[in-house]
Amino acid sequence: MLYDDQNIEQYPWMINFKKDPIPVLLKAAPLPIRYRLVTDILEDSSSEEYLALQKNLRKHKPRRKLLGEQNADGLWPIDGKITGLGAAQIQTLQLLKQQEVLHELLDFSVTHKQEKVMLGMREVLRSLAEQDLPLRLHHQAQAIYLAITYRIEGSPIIKQLIRDLIARQNSDGGWSSLENEKSSCYWSSLFFLWTLGQSENFRDNRAIKKGLKYIQAKVLLDGESQLLPGMLVWDTLISGTSGLSIISGGTLRYLETIKLIDGQNKERKTHKLLDWLIDAQLKTGLWPSIVSRDRQGDFGVTLRVLNVLKHFQTQRVKETLKYDSDF
Repeated sequence: MLYDDQNIEQYPWMINFKKDPIPVLLKAAPLPIRYRLVTDILEDSSSEEYLALQKNLRKHKPRRKLLGEQNADGLWPIDGKITGLGAAQIQTLQLLKQQEVLHELLDFSVTHKQEKVMLGMREVLRSLAEQDLPLRLHHQAQAIYLAITYRIEGSPIIKQLIRDLIARQNSDGGWSSLENEKSSCYWSSLFFLWTLGQSENFRDNRAIKKGLKYIQAKVLLDGESQLLPGMLVWDTLISGTSGLSIISGGTLRYLETIKLIDGQNKERKTHKLLDWLIDAQLKTGLWPSIVSRDRQGDFGVTLRVLNVLKHFQTQRVKETLKYDSDF
């Protein structure tokens, strides 16, 4: 294993942490999070520990269960009763179910090489192409995110969807949750930008840069969304794979988006948010799902925080070393 908890100097970007979170994650976090910690944070892809995690992940029961629930036609069964619903309603529920499961499988580190995933994505694309469904921006963005991550963003259906959504940008740089709404929704816009930031093809797009200015100007403001209103939403760091949890993530989601689209950002506002995030670490070594509400911490949130802090704190350490060497 590349990690040595007795040699913190190897990871200077963690120097201001209250407690080293990595041993906590390696000991107690669910298998998929431990695997991503080793690959994404410790950048280990060859040790015996890594190979053991990779082998165990393929046999991981929750992952196998989800894959096993898929029907022969590539669909996952809809939860709950659908009696009395119209065809369009059922189709919408089916699409949302597909996307939720495919998103969950990503969290289990399932890749495009898994045949069942590609069968599921085929049904997502078919539904987007054949049905005129009443989808909100975050539902459409989730489809794009899945296509990018499962390496089918070159699909004409996805490319046209992206073009259509970019064209819907409002004059203030944001996007509305529904096409017929006039005001921009901050969290829908942020999720859409975060989604496009997953692909190198859009990071220099003029509309994306305008959207970035919109979210930067509105950061930490209240009342910028009817879907997720209030100030507590900024302290809610946890995100999910269904419903409105898709667009949650608060300040952490904002920093993730800045990292993806403007990775060299050195604004004072960004540094203040990073310092706030570092200070939010709990005594357990983990980061909370909701700051000032959760006292135990969340493994998934902690992994995402480490990804953000590793990027920006590494830059800050390098800048400090360069400054010191100039004198």
